[in-house]
Amino acid sequence: MVEYVYRDRKMMKWMPFNALLEQGSYISDLLHGKERQTMPVLSDDQEVELNYKLETAYLFKNEITVSYFESHKIKQIQGIITKTDLYKKLIFIGEQSLSAYQIIGIEVL
Repeated sequence: MVEYVYRDRKMMKWMPFNALLEQGSYISDLLHGKERQTMPVLSDDQEVELNYKLETAYLFKNEITVSYFESHKIKQIQGIITKTDLYKKLIFIGEQSLSAYQIIGIEVL
C-alpha cells in the first residue's frame, strides 16, 4: 500500500501574480525576506572577549572558526589569521579578508 505524502508548493503558488509589475517587488521581498537576518548587537563584554580571542589566536597561530555577518546572513570561516590591518580594521584568514565590524563570534579550535 502506497501512502500519499502531501508536498506543499510553498511560495510557488504565488508566482503567477509576479506578472503584475506592482506586486513583483513585493513578492520578491516575501520570497527573500524570510532568509534575511539582522546583525546581532554585541555587548561591551562580548566585544572585549572577541578582541582577546583574536589577539591570542593571532599571537599563537591557533586555528579558529569565525562567525561573521554578511549580506543578511551569518557565515563561518575556519583557518589561521595570517595578517591584520589595524588602520582598516581588517583580519585576513588565508586569502579572505574580514572587517572587524562583521565578526560576531570566534571559537578557538
